[in-house]
Amino acid sequence: MRDDEAQTPPGTVIRIVRRDDPVGAITEDDAARRAVEYPTLRMGGPLFGHAEDLGNGGWHLDSLQDDTPQSARDTLAHRFRVRLAEGTDAAEAEELTTAGKILDWEKVNELTVAGRRYRIIRAETFARFGPDGPEPPRPSDPDPMAPGADQETPRGTDGLVVNPGLPTGVAHGLLKVDLLPSYSSAKNVPPDVYADSRRAVRTHFDGVFLPTEYAVAEYVNGHWQPDTRAVSSPQAARDAITFNFRYLIPKIGNPTEAEAAAYARAADELDASRADELTVLGRRFRVTRIEILLRFGSDGPEPPRPSDWDPEPPPEAHFAQLREQGLMVEPE
Repeated sequence: MRDDEAQTPPGTVIRIVRRDDPVGAITEDDAARRAVEYPTLRMGGPLFGHAEDLGNGGWHLDSLQDDTPQSARDTLAHRFRVRLAEGTDAAEAEELTTAGKILDWEKVNELTVAGRRYRIIRAETFARFGPDGPEPPRPSDPDPMAPGADQETPRGTDGLVVNPGLPTGVAHGLLKVDLLPSYSSAKNVPPDVYADSRRAVRTHFDGVFLPTEYAVAEYVNGHWQPDTRAVSSPQAARDAITFNFRYLIPKIGNPTEAEAAAYARAADELDASRADELTVLGRRFRVTRIEILLRFGSDGPEPPRPSDWDPEPPPEAHFAQLREQGLMVEPE
């Protein structure tokens, strides 16, 4: 849904650069074709992580793969402890220790440690849909890894520096024009989620598209539903399918011997073909593209929203609750 009042918010400037190199031309052509073939954009669940303010509009993404804000806070606390263990001067060590303790007890979304500003961030995910379902990988999407070799590939957002003021390609520029004024439909979400979604259009009116990720969807009862988490490449998504077929289904799916053999054959065929869709025993699977939009306002990337699902307390606060309830006994 679009907010007509929020279209082209004050201060939003989208700088577009047309790439003239052959790879850029092919990429833009793929994007234009897919926009016609898969015209519907459907929002997914948000991702959370943390970023460091580099000044001059740039932010360094250290992690963006958590399902809840608290998981992202825990990840940031872990990063502080790693830096502490690697060694630092006494003043910075004291600040890192203090920051870790704060994150262990409180739900805070921004900290400054040794002069460096960190923020818990949220990003929106979405996929394109057409008459035949969700968009599969594009011919121009990088997919260099061999089957089974992509498990350790870093995510494209790890260590990425983003700045909404930098130019973007034509396809992403047009997509920003379409998505930045968009918000969740009141018919599909609770009132607080709807209100926060509309508010974000005004408070975080700019944005950056992050590297595309990929997931597996299964066609069930006339609808496509997620089957795996998003991963860094099409091959990593195929590997998730083959791992499921070879190891998980035989152990927990209770298949017959013939069914287990059918899944194993399908896994071998997928390794050989590197296809983006397959059907086995009446079940239909597809590797799909997941686009990620990190919204920006005048003060940087969007933090978690009040309505975001965030059920876990910080770890030390949780342990304290358990002790008070007599559910956790201290070792003697």
